[in-house]
Amino acid sequence: MVTKSIKLDENIVEDLELVAKGLNEKAGADVYDFSNVVRVAINQYLNSENIKEIIESIRQKEPGIKKELLLASESSLGKDWLRPEEDEAWANL
Repeated sequence: MVTKSIKLDENIVEDLELVAKGLNEKAGADVYDFSNVVRVAINQYLNSENIKEIIESIRQKEPGIKKELLLASESSLGKDWLRPEEDEAWANL
């Protein structure tokens, strides 16, 4: 699990604390802690259709960027790799 520190708006924190308190009252016990309520809220946000579309759009753009970088790197590195000195250096492998 990856954990990151995030700063939440004070009003959001108060609302999430009220949600946790309400869930605990409904359950009749302290079964919902603040971190679980935040996790569920973030998961619901990230799983909303609008956000999924934005994330997918970004993911679709990234492979092209990586591919362009790889192609640029290949031609740049190829200049060094294709020298006779490189062939000699790697001949014994």
